[in-house]
Amino acid sequence: MKLDKEKYLESRSVKPRSLFFSLLLINLLLGLISYYFPSDGVSLTGGIKLKFLSLNNLLSQDSTESATVALEDVLGGVEPIISDTGSASVTDSTFLQDAENIVYTEVPKYRQIWMPENNPEALTMLINALKVESKKKVVRILHYGDSQIEGDRVTNYLRFRIQETFGGSGAGILLPKEPAADSRRNYLVSESDNIIKHAIYGKTPKPHNNVYGLGGTAYTINGKNNHFLRWDTLSYKDSTGHETISIEARFSDSTQSPNYIKISNRGMGYSRSRKHSKITLLYENNEYAKLALTYNGKSHDYILKPRPNGGLKTWNTSANKSLKFSFVKGQPPKIYGIAFDGKIGVAVDNFGMRGSSGQGFSGMNNTRYAEQLRQMNVRGIIMQYGVNVVPNAISDYSYYKRSLISQFKALKKAYPGISIIVVGPNDMSKNDDGEYSSYENIPRIRDAMKAAALESGCCFWDLYEAMGGENAMKEWVNKGLAQKDYTHFTYKGAKYVGEMLYEAIIDQVNKKAN
Repeated sequence: MKLDKEKYLESRSVKPRSLFFSLLLINLLLGLISYYFPSDGVSLTGGIKLKFLSLNNLLSQDSTESATVALEDVLGGVEPIISDTGSASVTDSTFLQDAENIVYTEVPKYRQIWMPENNPEALTMLINALKVESKKKVVRILHYGDSQIEGDRVTNYLRFRIQETFGGSGAGILLPKEPAADSRRNYLVSESDNIIKHAIYGKTPKPHNNVYGLGGTAYTINGKNNHFLRWDTLSYKDSTGHETISIEARFSDSTQSPNYIKISNRGMGYSRSRKHSKITLLYENNEYAKLALTYNGKSHDYILKPRPNGGLKTWNTSANKSLKFSFVKGQPPKIYGIAFDGKIGVAVDNFGMRGSSGQGFSGMNNTRYAEQLRQMNVRGIIMQYGVNVVPNAISDYSYYKRSLISQFKALKKAYPGISIIVVGPNDMSKNDDGEYSSYENIPRIRDAMKAAALESGCCFWDLYEAMGGENAMKEWVNKGLAQKDYTHFTYKGAKYVGEMLYEAIIDQVNKKAN
């Protein structure tokens, strides 16, 4: 059969009216998808997120860039110390005698600490510890936070500034199995595989009776072990017939699984944090255990006494290069940390909790936590959270405020009068079709944290405003002060944060002096 060419072409052509309605239908369909599609996208497997242009983007004629922050003005007067001024000689007695000698720079209001109206003495315990107590003994500040402070970032510089001003040395309490352990510059903590971490954050097993250490963690040792049997009195005679009596611990002959915690001096960071004159093991055990302690090229054996309610074992010495703990006989104790401190001055501990939003403190055994606070002379607590709350945006954060209030109440119940500074969330940026801009919910989270802190009688420091507010993170990244994830600070940026927080604390010390 012969086909008619013209009729065939006519049958295959699209009429203008049909084309118009087809295009109209496609655009209508795109508009409906754009209108109902979630603004933050749909998460797929493998961490992939499917996003669709918003209706505003589809209808907009031009794209306007988000407002920029004049970082030079925001950080005006903030000059972190680059050189380690204490590298030549560090002693426990190096501190300023009077608050009047502190170099004071006026802090702009947006970088000052907010004081609670219902507790005007909120910082009294900390200020008194810095100005008076630190001249006679070690006083502690615990710095809790999320991934923003892990690897000793922010804390490292803050510790340096406080110890340079008020005296002290050492890196504070060190913990095994920490996130970003390799990033800590002063010391590297390594451990055997059979050490099990229990933490108030993350997916870890709970310890017995919810007893955690000051770092919100506890560590147990798995594997076979022998047990303490008795004390034997032994008699020895030398060649002259002189008799020596000794009392030795006797353990069963069963196998003991090897275990260790090793702390190595990395030779980096501030010299004060790498010099110490006192080593303290924080632990708990129900029976005698034999500990082998290796440092400065020698190994020493010690018997740990039973401390079922927690205890301390202190050595007035220093480990120049490395320190290794091995529990070679008896049931290994539960470990809460190892402190590297001076004999007087200020210790500042870094407890980074990856993935945490500041929860879990109210679930700890409050009685045992309170005892540890007193044993270690804790006078101040800094809580720096919020990063992990930001990505899942909602309109109302009253739930977060309530949960934080319960955490703050638990801390204050453990140690009435203790000074607590709550640090709000930093600015964070998200990628909106190639343009980075702040998460819109950060101010709401900040306000919830601020309200929770002040209503609980705690202090509040607004990091979001201190770094420049909306869209500041983009400028911090451009200046090399924050990482390319537009969330975390670089080491250089962490120094700026540490300097601003230090100046805010000194501002309160100065006001108290006047």
